Amino acid sequence: MTADQLDTAINAYVWVDAQAALYGPGLAVAAGLWGICRTARALRRAADRVRLYLDLQHIEDHANQTTPIREEKP
Repeated sequence: MTADQLDTAINAYVWVDAQAALYGPGLAVAAGLWGICRTARALRRAADRVRLYLDLQHIEDHANQTTPIREEKP
């Protein structure tokens, strides 16, 4: 490796290290918040699917007159 290549490699390492020190904590927080939001969205969507399935089952049971229709609470 020539002196210029070695100097370039060292400068690149110093630049990356400085960027990580400057932006690293903020990126970690942003990634954590992104993960929390994605997890919450996935849980909400799963709950919506379960709720929809239960509502369809209830409507089907009512259509077959196997259970009385429930009254909605105010």
